[in-house]
Amino acid sequence: MNIPALLAFSWAVSVGAAAASPAGENALERAVRAELGRAKRELRAEGYPGVYHAALTVWDLDDWDRWSAMGAARVESRRSQRIVMPDLRVGGAALDNHPVSPKNDYLATPVSMADDEYALRHALWRVLDGAYKSATADFLRKQERLVSLGKAEYDTDDLSPEPAVVRVSTRPASPWDLERLRRLEGALGEPFRLDPDLLYAESHVGLRRLWVRLRDTDGMAVDKAADAVKLDFEATALSSDGLRETVGRGWSARTPDALPSEDEVRRAGRELLADLRALRVAATTSPFSAPALLDPSVSAALVFALGQRLSGEELRNPSGAQTFRGRVGDRVLASDLTLVDDPTRLEFKGRPLFGHYEYDDHGVPARRATLVERGVLKGFLLSRYPVKNFPRSNGHGRAPLGLMPIGSPGVLFLTTADPQPVGGLLARLRERCRLAGKPYGLWIRNLRASVQQQGGGAQGSIRFIARVDLIPADGGTPVRVRDLDLVGTPLVMAGSVLAAGDDLDDSEVDAGAPATVIAPSLLLSEAELQRSETKPEKAPILPPPQPFSPEPARTSATRRVPFIPKGAQIQVDRYLISGRAELLESFDVPGVYAWRQTRTPDGLVLDVKVVGGNLKTAGAAARGVDAAVAALAKDASRRSVLSSLRALSAYRARFGDGWPDDGPR
Repeated sequence: MNIPALLAFSWAVSVGAAAASPAGENALERAVRAELGRAKRELRAEGYPGVYHAALTVWDLDDWDRWSAMGAARVESRRSQRIVMPDLRVGGAALDNHPVSPKNDYLATPVSMADDEYALRHALWRVLDGAYKSATADFLRKQERLVSLGKAEYDTDDLSPEPAVVRVSTRPASPWDLERLRRLEGALGEPFRLDPDLLYAESHVGLRRLWVRLRDTDGMAVDKAADAVKLDFEATALSSDGLRETVGRGWSARTPDALPSEDEVRRAGRELLADLRALRVAATTSPFSAPALLDPSVSAALVFALGQRLSGEELRNPSGAQTFRGRVGDRVLASDLTLVDDPTRLEFKGRPLFGHYEYDDHGVPARRATLVERGVLKGFLLSRYPVKNFPRSNGHGRAPLGLMPIGSPGVLFLTTADPQPVGGLLARLRERCRLAGKPYGLWIRNLRASVQQQGGGAQGSIRFIARVDLIPADGGTPVRVRDLDLVGTPLVMAGSVLAAGDDLDDSEVDAGAPATVIAPSLLLSEAELQRSETKPEKAPILPPPQPFSPEPARTSATRRVPFIPKGAQIQVDRYLISGRAELLESFDVPGVYAWRQTRTPDGLVLDVKVVGGNLKTAGAAARGVDAAVAALAKDASRRSVLSSLRALSAYRARFGDGWPDDGPR
């Protein structure tokens, strides 16, 4: 007998009888082993079935988060806890208490973090007692349903037989540098300080370190780490008609080497703000349907929604759509498309994959699963809840922390046997529009979010919130539009795919259980736009405060006007030259008496005093300064008046040779 098999045998024996604790076993292991053993041997109420299988999953989790608003830190928090979730089965593998419809109930309970066997056993005793009472009630209801309705033709056993896996280890040291994460979060928010017209802008970085231990009464003993970092930022501004326009970007990483650099997130922030400025002035139009081209980020959301419907639990859910039940061997996608889920894959284009894992949440080793091959349905994402003609798990039983595992995507990979360049797909899009009599096609890009519209799980239509460009059928320039979202049912949309691109790219999906989707652009024969769900609102009453630098680089200069007659007039103006960082070497404009400049985060601020012998010449000098600044700024400037035209003597009586914002003298 090899060592893993021996360990599994030892675990099963120690759970099945009151064996002595193995040497070196910690308090948690002793508590789990003892209470699982008691549940299997003794937990039974008179007249009710006993426990035939029991499992406990224990999570030790450490959460660290930091949030900022407008580029300034707002909250930083840290929390550690231990939670446990039972999976108690009564009856037998052929029929037990497993629900016929997947539950979304949170099933976990916090327990002691301390190395205190008594406190842990007491908590587990209560957890397993409550689980048994719920299990027996569910089992009896299920029996009653079987008697009244009979067994559905798609039903089979309730727990697949799987070999006991032993993979016991110690928790690794943290590879994460919190200072690096703080710097990344600071870099996320830096660009926001340059745009005072934002309604709000927030950034966030979160680290969750998970150490997971699964034990059951059949000898399963699997330990695994599941760390993840999420970085995201979002900015919102109002359009001219009072609608909130929002842009955002996020990254997810399972290892430090998968994190972006500070320069990358700063660059993304600048691009995001430029995109928001364009979005605020984009055109609007009424909703309509037309042929559409989805970029890889939008395709990924569609493929992920399709993958959810290929869950084994979905096939046996009488309250679900059961879209693919009885369709193995049928054509469900275009004949050149293949869909595979392979969580054992480590990287794509040199980047670590967010959805990679070694063991699922039932302790079953991850396996490659072919779902659709050349358009034909071949298989499903399977947990230990079997599907008819598929009696074994393929290592896809996964769930958000504290929820029941179900067959879920890990690394979904959609490929085509006939990849086409994106330029060719755009040409086909225009051709399709002309044939359909549509003036425009749709180019949907840069997915920001996808939202389930109705029902639960994988049911109902999906709203894809992304950039929308209208592609004229006659070959004209694309027109960006706003406040419209792509809406559709995943199966219908997938069935309308005409062609796929050669631009495979990976997208991270964090729907509780980390996943990755690798997909190309997809050309659809038809897609529908709907109005976004935002409502008009009033703009703030006061203008926003302007960004400033705590210690601006300031220079000033005085250019004496050759002769200032009695009764001379003076005016002081301030100009913001947007985006300019360089200081001026000179500002030689007729009529300028003095000038100064200040470098700020959103450009160069130039203050100018003009003097003339009378109102006419002073006004002409002020207009000359306007023209000079416009030439410097290429029209990207804004003027405000610090001191309107007045007699030089009155100005000096109040401000001397200073500036109006220096205060009265």
